[in-house]
Amino acid sequence: MTHDRSLMASGSERDPLRRLDAQTLRALCILIEESHVSKAAERPGVTQPSMSAVLAQLREVFNDPILIRTNKGMIPTSSGIAIARLAKRSLDLLEEAMSMTREFDPYASKMTFRINATESVGFILVPPLTRLLESAAPGVRIEVSPSAPSRMLDQLQQGEADVVVAYQPHAPDMLYMTTLYQQQLRVVAASSHPRIEGRLTPEQYRNERHVYYKPAIGVSSIERQVDQAFAERGWERQVGIVVPSALASAPIAAASNHLATVTRAVAEHAARANDLQILKPPIPLGVVRVAMFWHERTHASSAHAWLRKMIKSLFH
Repeated sequence: MTHDRSLMASGSERDPLRRLDAQTLRALCILIEESHVSKAAERPGVTQPSMSAVLAQLREVFNDPILIRTNKGMIPTSSGIAIARLAKRSLDLLEEAMSMTREFDPYASKMTFRINATESVGFILVPPLTRLLESAAPGVRIEVSPSAPSRMLDQLQQGEADVVVAYQPHAPDMLYMTTLYQQQLRVVAASSHPRIEGRLTPEQYRNERHVYYKPAIGVSSIERQVDQAFAERGWERQVGIVVPSALASAPIAAASNHLATVTRAVAEHAARANDLQILKPPIPLGVVRVAMFWHERTHASSAHAWLRKMIKSLFH
């Protein structure tokens, strides 16, 4: 029996993972964020010697200083930053696993939710969502990243995103989806445009130069719809400038004689800050549907169901 206990003890010493628990991993994340032992100790309400002891334990377990002293104070090592990022993700996964079998308490939660959204959708979604979470879930953190239509399934499967909110006409059958809202398209032009005043003709839309939004990955759904409408008529679109930001199109149109085709919400917001005309497209362009997508991985989670409900409440 003594021999068995000895084996267990030596096994524990050989396996550093046995010396880690959720509380220690949280302390690691706080130490990296604060880069100061005393300040890190204040957040969970422990003594400075206790936090110093945790730092010493982390240094031994990971064989890395974690924090190093400089003439400007303590700074995290590159390995410490990477380890803390993975620790945070592990804590989120643990929280996610526990949420599968318990009722989610948004006010007490410290979860991080990952939302992928197109730029213009994020522009409409994130401000009111932030305001809502400040009161309903003050400890919850949101990370917003650009959506990549070609990688939507992988991002949701692998946990890179918990939900995707985007102009997305089609998505893999294995994903869940709900439509949040539909938007009509509008054309914006400078109020001082020399050839356009209050109304846009098909000939003007065809012949004037356009601002074209091209995201880093994939193709803009809006630009695709405009391109298809032109192709159906045998027209060639006159593209004068290509930009990487959907929100840059309207200000560029306001400062030039170019046209930009954007959603009505973006057009109305841009017109409040820029001298713009908002014009109805002179040819049918259809509407863009903004939908929310999620995966089976998070479908049964009470925490993620709550997040989806919050997002949907902003549009209904």
